[in-house]
Order: sequence, then structure tokens, then C-alpha cells
Amino acid sequence: MKENESKTQNKSASVLKKVLNTVVNILIVIVLITSILIAVLALTSKSSGISTIFGYTIQTIQSDSMKGGSPDGYGGKDFEKGDLMIAKATEFDPKAEYDLGDIVTYIKSDTDGSAMLIVHRISDVYTDENGFKRYQTWGDNREMDPDPDQATKEYYLLSSQIASVYYTKNYEGAILKGVGNVMDFLRSQQGFFLVVLLPMILFFIYELIRVILNFGNYRKAQAEEEKQAAVKAALAENNGNAKPEEFTPEQMEQFKEFLKQQKEQNKSEEEQ
Repeated sequence: MKENESKTQNKSASVLKKVLNTVVNILIVIVLITSILIAVLALTSKSSGISTIFGYTIQTIQSDSMKGGSPDGYGGKDFEKGDLMIAKATEFDPKAEYDLGDIVTYIKSDTDGSAMLIVHRISDVYTDENGFKRYQTWGDNREMDPDPDQATKEYYLLSSQIASVYYTKNYEGAILKGVGNVMDFLRSQQGFFLVVLLPMILFFIYELIRVILNFGNYRKAQAEEEKQAAVKAALAENNGNAKPEEFTPEQMEQFKEFLKQQKEQNKSEEEQ
């Protein structure tokens, strides 16, 4: 009974160890992917604060100014604060042309001099005296934005001021609901520490402990092999006819351990 219980416990411990190792490996992969994503976004982020990858921008929506959809009947899914937007980068192309109802991103300087990304819909278009098209933008949420962004045509946007386009008659980007909050948290110092740095430290400690335990098991197995080798050498010395009473106390202990292991091995082979 005790031997069966011991085997059951060993089997359970082995299964638990495999499950734990699998979970740890999965977490390591997740942390590595997250680290790579943060690094890529940081490396591809321009002075404007927009990250561009393979011609597409990834940006977090910072307000509810486009929540509820177009009051004028234009298309494009609405979005709100905390969403993540994937749009097509325009590279501030001065030759690009846009239409009424298009949803674009432009950069506006805040009162403290920092750059703000504004994602609004084009509400008016006109051609200035130099032949350039200029664009007025306005948030769909008129309760939040009762007035257009540019009060007069003098301040209408040029194509060279537009960083990306989310919606046109021929294109619509993607909105990932709530993911923007996650990305902003990961980019913060606290988020990077909790999600990336701290798990890496814990994984390092876990791997260090595992290496130490494996080394201890290796030394233990090596010691057992040395004991068996000593017993076999003692038996060989006497042509296999060594008598226990001729053993030294140390050889006797090794001999008993050897017989015990041989018995367990034979029993295991019989059960199989």
C-alpha cells in the first residue's frame, strides 16, 4: 500500500511539475511578445507621437469626441476614449486630397507645447488662393464639440498637416475596443515594470532555483552511481564471490543499498 501511495504521489508531483513548467514557458512567451511590441512601438514612434508600422499607424483614442457616429450621416464606425485605432499613414503628404466625411488625424500643439493627436471628421473643404485644398475638421460628438476645430478658413488644415486617415469612401481602418488603455499602461513606467520587468526578474529567480535543484539532483545521482560502482568493484575483486563479512562497514552499507535498488528494479520490470 505504501509503495502504491508513494508511486501515486511521485506521479502527481511529476504531472504538477510539467504543468508548472508549461505555464511558466507560456508566460515567458507572452512577456517576450509584449516586450517586443513595446520596443517596436517605441522605435517606430515619431516626434509626433504616432507609431507607424508597415504604412499603418497605431494610436490610442484620448477622448469621446467621435463617440456616437456622424450626425450628418457619413460612414465609419464610431470610437471612444481608450480604444486603439489602426489607420493608414499619410506621411503628411502635401499632394494628398481628402473629401467631406473622411476621418483623419492631425497634430495640434497643446497649451504647454506638447503635441496632441486629434482624430476628427472633415466637415468642410475649400481651395485657397494658391490652389491648395484646405480642410476643416469637427468631432462627431457635438455635445462635446459644439464648434468645428478651425473657426475660420484661415486656419483650415493643409494636406501636409494630416498624419493618417481612418475612414474614406474607399478605406476604413480598425478599432480595437479598450485596447488603447492597455497600450498606454504598458508604455508607462509602472506598466512596464509590472508587466515586463518584474515577471522577467521572477522568471530569472525561478530558473536559478531550478538550475540549483537540478545540480543537486545530479550530484545525488552521481553519488549513487559511485556507491554502485564501489560495490561492483568489490564483488569483481573476489570474482563475484565476495562475502558480506569480508566487506568494510562502508562497503557493507553500499552493498545493502545496491541490493535494495536491484530488488526495486527487478520488481518494476516484473510489473511492466
